[in-house]
Amino acid sequence: MVNTERRKKILDILETCGKISTVELGERLGVTGATVRSDIRDLERAGALVRYHGGVALPNASQAPSDFNYMVRSVSEVKLKTAIGRIAGGMVSDGDTIFMDASSTTFHMIKFMKDRSDVTVITNGLHTAMELQSLNSFKSVLVLGGTLRPHSGAIEGMSSREMIKRLSGKFYFVSGNGFSAETGLSGNNFYEIELKKLCAERSKHIVALVDSTKIGRDSSSGFIPTSRIGTLITDSGVLDDPVKRDVVDKCRKAGVEVMIAEV
Repeated sequence: MVNTERRKKILDILETCGKISTVELGERLGVTGATVRSDIRDLERAGALVRYHGGVALPNASQAPSDFNYMVRSVSEVKLKTAIGRIAGGMVSDGDTIFMDASSTTFHMIKFMKDRSDVTVITNGLHTAMELQSLNSFKSVLVLGGTLRPHSGAIEGMSSREMIKRLSGKFYFVSGNGFSAETGLSGNNFYEIELKKLCAERSKHIVALVDSTKIGRDSSSGFIPTSRIGTLITDSGVLDDPVKRDVVDKCRKAGVEVMIAEV
């Protein structure tokens, strides 16, 4: 079991039982105590769990809201995000300049871009920037300035407005907390939403990366309407639900290119 799968399993176990001893957790995962402690340390650092003497528990809502927590999101729906990321990464060509948001979904396209050369990436995602800088093929990684939001890996705020005005890109790869045909992409953090709107304005083609669990669901505030989205990449889970299929059909009728990744 690889790291992401194991850490997702830890969070799944905690979702069921609330708390568990470190010894029992190791037994259920079938790994050594050292491996469990390493996973716990990283998950605690990210705010995904809290440690107490002899065990771990989920944090309460005031400590770490789940939709703000990058570690939780990064190990959720990995198969769906990887399938979407493969298609998104394939859209990038040598020499492109692209915007990428701070979402865990766009993060999964990075490994499918590693063979590209002379690519410039503009992002407000700290985890995204760190992963990109480990690959030598990129021309440059421009990190937008602002305030780093705790546990999210997202830099937000309007201090980067002037910087964005001087930049432009071929694509903006972006996700949200929800997507519907009527609203388009929606989210629930005002400061990050405003930053995403600015990036969208400076991009020729907006590519929405939305896994099937978010299709047909609106969050608190829409930030990129369907009419502005050139391509929607989702996964084959939309085909199993008539409501989600209806969203896809409406998008296609509205002129959005819809690409469905097989899972």
